[in-house]
Amino acid sequence: PGLLGLVRQPGLVLMQLAGFGMGLSLLLLLALVRSDLLDAWQRSLPPDTPNYFLINIQPDEAAELARLLEARQIPNSGLYPTTRGRLLAISGMRVDPAHYSDMRARRLASREYSLGFGDRLQTDNRILAGHWWRPGEAGFSVEAGVAKALGIIVGDELLFDVAGQRLKGPVTSLREVAWDSFNVNFFVQGSQALLAQSGVPHTLLTSIYLRPDQEGLLATLAERFPAVSAIAIGPLLQKVRDIIGRGTRAVEAVFLFTLGAALLVSLAALQLTRARREREIALMRTLGASRRQVLSALLVEFIGVGLLAGLLAAALANALGFWMGQRLFDITLGLALWPWAVGLLAGPLLLGGVAWLAGRPLLSVPPMRVLR
Repeated sequence: PGLLGLVRQPGLVLMQLAGFGMGLSLLLLLALVRSDLLDAWQRSLPPDTPNYFLINIQPDEAAELARLLEARQIPNSGLYPTTRGRLLAISGMRVDPAHYSDMRARRLASREYSLGFGDRLQTDNRILAGHWWRPGEAGFSVEAGVAKALGIIVGDELLFDVAGQRLKGPVTSLREVAWDSFNVNFFVQGSQALLAQSGVPHTLLTSIYLRPDQEGLLATLAERFPAVSAIAIGPLLQKVRDIIGRGTRAVEAVFLFTLGAALLVSLAALQLTRARREREIALMRTLGASRRQVLSALLVEFIGVGLLAGLLAAALANALGFWMGQRLFDITLGLALWPWAVGLLAGPLLLGGVAWLAGRPLLSVPPMRVLR
């Protein structure tokens, strides 16, 4: 027993590191995603990121509401006409969900779309194919993910059913959309010329930012524009956080079983080397070592493995958290210190506990019986 045991049994040490270190790293990663990553994402948003959507604005109220927002100096994304429509055909081919094998494509083919209209390209949108509308040009711009799922390309003609009326126009561009900006964005957006030509019924919407001392505006809006609904984004974000929390807790249960299995592997490693350890302990006892000294040597060996596993787990959790931040949230997650503290405490404590439980019976074996 002791630190030399790490050198003499590299295979068993690597097996324990792989099992226990990976299990612990996944638990740390889940905690990192649930807390640090979401907090860092919210901190990365600009201070005036919209925190309310105003929907169901009637066309004859739009000018008055715009004047109110301007008078109160309320940051907003502008008023966008919007309506609900169902996609009927792409370039004359009827859209049938059954024609798509991908589940997301089937959902997109069967759903109603919130169609937006406006000639200004949002700053968080990027044209990937085609061109933005020229003045007076009638056309659609489609979000790239939807276009890929449904097989829509630039030049296709889309036909929508809007409250019994037909809305038809060519696809002039495909866009990449930054949905986490909380600006007004649409999967499918049409030009003002297309809206004017079609005459389909519509309302308007906008997103605004209210400081805590400006939230009295909501009462004014309810009084002057009773049809307008204000949707707070904060509770929606909290619901997302709660959903992620429930999901990670469910996955944590699986990873706890993984960690338990890794501890059983460590216990099995002790049993595999039981005969050798009995001889080593008997020799140490014969040379005058006390029971406490022998048990301490065994604990040192497993605590050493626990420290290495904790370091491995913390490093993996931080590395994977950094990668997820870059790829999923487009943010740079700084080095989190708490996974190192948790890893360096949990690893030695858990594996040290295994050594203590499994090592005590070894001390009860009479040295003379082993040496014979």
